[in-house]
Amino acid sequence: MLGTAGHVDHGKTALVRLLTGCETDRLADEKKRGLTIELGFAPCRMADERIVGIVDVPGHVDFIRNMVAGSHGVDVVILVVAADDGVMPQTREHLDILTLMGVRDGLVVLTKTDLVDAETCELVAEEIRDFARGTFLEDAPVCPVSNVTAEGFDGFFEALNEVTSRCRPRPIDGLFRLWIERVFSIPGVGTVCSGIPDSGEVSVGEHLAVLPGERTCRVRGMEVYGERSDMGRADECLALDVTDVPVEELGRGMVLCAPGAFSAVTMCEAELRMLDVPRELKDHAEVHLHVGTDEVMANVAMLRSRPPAPGGSDFVQLRMSRPLAVAPGERFVIRSSMAGLAGGRLTTIGGGRILSTSNLRLRRKRPWTLESLAARREAIDSTVEWVGLHLREAGKPLKADELATKAQRRLPAVNEALQELGEQARAVRTESGWVHSDTIAAAAEAIEAELAEFHDANTRRLGLALSELSAASDFGRDVLTPALERLASDGRIVRHGSVVALPGRGAQLGEVDRNLYERIEQRLASAGLEPPRPPELAEELSEPPERIEAMLDVLSDAGRVVRLDRKVTMHADAVAEAREVVLELFAAAGVFETVRFRDALGVSRKYAVPLLDYFDTVRLTVRSGSRRTPGAEARRLLMERKPE
Repeated sequence: MLGTAGHVDHGKTALVRLLTGCETDRLADEKKRGLTIELGFAPCRMADERIVGIVDVPGHVDFIRNMVAGSHGVDVVILVVAADDGVMPQTREHLDILTLMGVRDGLVVLTKTDLVDAETCELVAEEIRDFARGTFLEDAPVCPVSNVTAEGFDGFFEALNEVTSRCRPRPIDGLFRLWIERVFSIPGVGTVCSGIPDSGEVSVGEHLAVLPGERTCRVRGMEVYGERSDMGRADECLALDVTDVPVEELGRGMVLCAPGAFSAVTMCEAELRMLDVPRELKDHAEVHLHVGTDEVMANVAMLRSRPPAPGGSDFVQLRMSRPLAVAPGERFVIRSSMAGLAGGRLTTIGGGRILSTSNLRLRRKRPWTLESLAARREAIDSTVEWVGLHLREAGKPLKADELATKAQRRLPAVNEALQELGEQARAVRTESGWVHSDTIAAAAEAIEAELAEFHDANTRRLGLALSELSAASDFGRDVLTPALERLASDGRIVRHGSVVALPGRGAQLGEVDRNLYERIEQRLASAGLEPPRPPELAEELSEPPERIEAMLDVLSDAGRVVRLDRKVTMHADAVAEAREVVLELFAAAGVFETVRFRDALGVSRKYAVPLLDYFDTVRLTVRSGSRRTPGAEARRLLMERKPE
């Protein structure tokens, strides 16, 4: 998209007419006054036959809000300066706005050259070069053109083609979003919305959300640059024929977007850059906020202790007077009538980029808030980094479609980003989805801390059982498993079967304890599927019950016994025997009841039920009333035993 900019009556609209043959002043009042009031749009055919859109913006100070609305989709600017006037107030303000809105390329056109002599023309051109020094137009060509005689047009058109050829197309990996610029009704067609999408693409037949609000509409037809089309995308002038929503419920400043991914908010976080104004902005100052095609009153809440100095930047929260359908990545401008500026008249004082839409009132000087916003600022222009950031912020596994919604990106782009993150070892794919490596690292640190605390409190235990670790952790299995693998590979933990410990920590049995350890194991091994309970063991072995309990924990840690519950502890060999019976029952019938299992083992319910409850916890079986069906572990074992 090309955009014009410059002071009123410097010939922007006439230049667009010369370039495209289109008259962008469509309103009767515009024609009567010879003054652009509303945004004008026209297609422009470049030398290589590409069609680019031109947004013609008003130059009068009274219509700056319309100028800002038109600049939000601009990639390349044509800054227009009249040779008989030179650089004027709106020339400066327009360039400030375009800079704040992220425009980084363009050229300058020196118009009305037919009204001055060659020396004056050169003097004004030099004034423009001085004016552009230090801005993104510092090295831009300055092209003298007469809109009346067309003198200089060929040189201007050649320079314009060179600039636009450098412009990269906007990515379409984002979800579709279009700020509505105009809404009107056409007899026989219905409601039509026009604008320039910021991101994504849309096809005829798709349903779109209408924000703010809860309405949806369907795209019945579409024009791109005035030509019928089945698809439109970011950076094109679109006119969408939509159904299911009346024309009176739509207007400029509303957003058409992919359903379910965006919402209207009253609070968002941003990086604000102040222009070089005479004084700093006060905390909670009220400003005019311009974003997309909308304007709303907002208070600027500082997220550090002091406001950014003139010419500086910092993180702020924008608290708006009404809901606005903003999204991370969008540029904005703030205007104010603060004293000392343009005689108290409303003028541009700063702008920046939205980084998040928390919709929560944030407190200042919170390190985690500032760190999060800094990370977002660095990641927002890269789909890979943006997806990685949202995966890290989630702190848990996410499926690609969940991540696409959170990151507000299209699913194919998210899948590509995840593959790249995986290749860089920054993300790991698990059964539940993708998890960020930082989440795994955080889980590993938490496991080490948990083990250190456990060892300090349980000097006679070998280590912590995985089941206990899982119960004590805030991380799920799909995070714990890779975290344990990382710890083990780094030598930061040791594993004893289903027990983990820190190196050099855990129970060190003396001769007396070792003797009791062996006696208990022998007794439970000989008992098979009908072991004595802990109080019975204490009586048989003439040992205090608490010592028996402690030694059973040590045996369990070592994987020699399995504590089915606090009453029944069975030798690991007996549990393995019962597991084989379960698999045989599943192989025979696919399902069994408790009584069938009890009879197959030849034991009472006192032992059969704790065994089945234990098998439920390790996913060997799945309970439904008194029936058991194969769990994930049983299905895996049965599959391994199937003949080729």
